[in-house]
Amino acid sequence: MSPAQFFGIAKSLKGKTKEIVLHLLGEPLSHPDLAGILSAASDAGIPINIVTNGLLLYGERMKLLLRPIVRQVSVSLQSFSDNFRGQYPEAYLKRVKEFADMAMENRPDLFLNLRFWDLAEKEEGFSPDSSVETQSGLIMREALARVFNFEWSDVRVDVKRKKNHRLRGRQYLHFDSRFVWPSLQNEILQSKGFCHGLTGHFGIHADGTVVPCCLDHRGDVNLGNVFETPLDAILESDRARAMREGFSKRELIEDLCKRCGFISRFN
Repeated sequence: MSPAQFFGIAKSLKGKTKEIVLHLLGEPLSHPDLAGILSAASDAGIPINIVTNGLLLYGERMKLLLRPIVRQVSVSLQSFSDNFRGQYPEAYLKRVKEFADMAMENRPDLFLNLRFWDLAEKEEGFSPDSSVETQSGLIMREALARVFNFEWSDVRVDVKRKKNHRLRGRQYLHFDSRFVWPSLQNEILQSKGFCHGLTGHFGIHADGTVVPCCLDHRGDVNLGNVFETPLDAILESDRARAMREGFSKRELIEDLCKRCGFISRFN
């Protein structure tokens, strides 16, 4: 998506949203004109949240993420193990720590979430070796504590209630359980449930496809294209209305929703 296209969308979102999050399984730091995207957001006056795997977090990109228009940066630390199985994460975490130090010095108001989503579903507090599905997960935990200088014995979280552990200022470790990205090829998991899709948020793909939530990374529930149809018309379409009304009654209308394990978190 070009900065001009992004600016057009951002202008149409004024009054509809408090912020724009750059993610939806894409990697925002790989955009060839991230500076232009952030400038467009600044011109539109809508704060930006960025979700990144952190693999490209170095050089000029660090400075870009410190721009005033960026409200929050979330780094999905578990992505390292997913992308580089068997490799040691120390150098990767040191780059993340370098960015954290830069943020503390230059943008102490910036929220930084270091996501580590590998907990057991009902875990309450843990030691470094508890509820780790893989050896790489254990290595990541050990390296994380060493690089960021904290003790796991001081960390108490509960995936149902308390998911954050503050490191310093507005910088946090953020925990949750792993989940499987929904797919129409997955088995049906439920027919009842609630989701914040189309009420708390919706998604727009790089090609303009509007989807009901941030987990529809393939555009399976295609509500329309923002480059072809006004956003208001898309969000008020019969299909979008049916989904919202279904969620309000705890009924899952779309096949993708019936195959989404993330919905169980809202039970």
